[in-house]
Amino acid sequence: GKKIVKALDLLDANEKTPSLQVHQLSGELAGVWSARASKGLRIPFERTASGRKMMLTCTNHYND
Repeated sequence: GKKIVKALDLLDANEKTPSLQVHQLSGELAGVWSARASKGLRIPFERTASGRKMMLTCTNHYND
């Protein structure tokens, strides 16, 4: 809900906002980036050739 919308707005305005913790993924997800919407929610996205961001999904984040 609201946390995802807020994170998407921040991501669009300034992806360097510290709370988003934007970082590039690796391994099977190489080429995908991730932004933090909340403690447990992540927004994986890809960058398009035009420089825009395309959200792939919203996922739960679990630390092992």
